[in-house]
Amino acid sequence: MDRDQLSAIGMTYLSGLGAIPATSYYEKPVADYILAQCADMGVETKVDRYGNILAIRPGQDDSADGIAFVAHMDHPGYEATSAEDDGVHGNGLGGLPPQAYESGVAVTFVKQDGERIPGVIMGRAGAREGNNLIFEVSQDRIGPLPCAVVLDLPDFDYDEQSQLIRMRAADDLAGCASILAVLRSAVEEPTPGAVYGLFTRAEEVGLVGARLAAADGLLPEGTAVVSVETSSVLPGAEIGGGPVVRTGDAMTTFGFEAEEYLAAATASIGKLAVQRQLMKAGTCEGTAFARNGYPTTGLAYPLGAWHNNGSDGTIRAEFIHHGDFTTGIALLAGAAALAGTNPSSAAGARIAARPEAEERRLLDSIG
Repeated sequence: MDRDQLSAIGMTYLSGLGAIPATSYYEKPVADYILAQCADMGVETKVDRYGNILAIRPGQDDSADGIAFVAHMDHPGYEATSAEDDGVHGNGLGGLPPQAYESGVAVTFVKQDGERIPGVIMGRAGAREGNNLIFEVSQDRIGPLPCAVVLDLPDFDYDEQSQLIRMRAADDLAGCASILAVLRSAVEEPTPGAVYGLFTRAEEVGLVGARLAAADGLLPEGTAVVSVETSSVLPGAEIGGGPVVRTGDAMTTFGFEAEEYLAAATASIGKLAVQRQLMKAGTCEGTAFARNGYPTTGLAYPLGAWHNNGSDGTIRAEFIHHGDFTTGIALLAGAAALAGTNPSSAAGARIAARPEAEERRLLDSIG
């Protein structure tokens, strides 16, 4: 599959996922979409007891270590929990900015059948501190509670002139769409090792699904893990500069073993605009796997308006660059094509080789 086809497929998946509002603990509609796409491409899936989805494209050698690409299905939002005389009560889920809790913020209630009902934040619930809220909404329309509530922002909008993709939840639907595109490509390209796509739940409230998947050994031991995320822009991780090989996050520095897949893929494809940075704005799912002994790296799309926090202090749609997104898919597909080969980049091989001539000179120069 060529890069243009990969890019088009990735954008199709991203727009499809963007049309499905979800937040932590309310990921089922996103999960249903992912399961349907995997079934359509003939990729086996397993759903663990927590609702994490593991997509599996088997390798040709059972003894070869595979590679797994991990993304989460949720985005920060709210939860409506009870209908009271003064309005519908609820709370925040995940790290939305302070302005997302102010009176007058427009929101959308997502009924259990998927129907959307407009609402607005009236204010805090009583004198309680924290993220407890009262919503104004037509209570006779919202149906059974609890239900998800999301910010009233665009599902998906792509501006060809600026090359920006604006979405309520680029974090982390961009990662999910990328992995679906990689799986689609991997179906056509057998490799010694297996290629996995892991789609997790409740990342925004503490990496919950990823931590449980890692602790339970959902992925085989020795699998190289690539966390596929969006992350807030930083110096050296700029929008439009290419996807970022993520050497770590706010909590963990990742290892070179898994990063060699991305380095080797970059070298083999050529002419890819790629950045490399420790993305310290937040903690990603790579930390959960690294801390459970998996060789881990990450790939991040530089993200504007992270968690819908506009640079002007208003609530905004998140945005990523089309070129970053499509280049990232190409890079990940290149890494998937190396599954089970234990690749080494030219630089890595050079450092690993014993410097015999220089060694002799050191020995000969001892005074």
